[in-house]
Amino acid sequence: MKKTLKIFSLLLLVLVGTSLSACGDDDDDVIVPTDQLPTAASTFINTYYPSIKVAYVNKETDKGEVQYEVRMTSGDEITFDVSGEWIDVDAPAGRSIPEGIAIVPIADYVAANYSGTGINEISRIAVGYEVELTNGVDLRFDPAGNFLTQSY
Repeated sequence: MKKTLKIFSLLLLVLVGTSLSACGDDDDDVIVPTDQLPTAASTFINTYYPSIKVAYVNKETDKGEVQYEVRMTSGDEITFDVSGEWIDVDAPAGRSIPEGIAIVPIADYVAANYSGTGINEISRIAVGYEVELTNGVDLRFDPAGNFLTQSY
């Protein structure tokens, strides 16, 4: 009886495991050591987060496209493309990303028009940059950093 129960339990585990893997999409996410980051990503982290440690690096592969999602112990998250260029930099709610990440025209625009407000998140998008400020305002800029639109 015990042997039958063990075999049944094992078969049930195999069946559940197979079902769960079949339900997954074509994404392949794996935690990797920081030394597997592209050089440009490591340089970025060392430049803008010199005293903050990396909590983990998640290497995501979706339809052949590789991205690295880096979570810092401070709660900041940075997404890099396969060559190590940043795609998105996101500080915890209410906090600002480090100075120097946003290109000068964007930083100058925010300083001139939203005094006392920092950049909470910046993303590279097809038309340039999308910026979320610490006060919740969203801004869009072209690739050169010229202001395009604002939303709340």
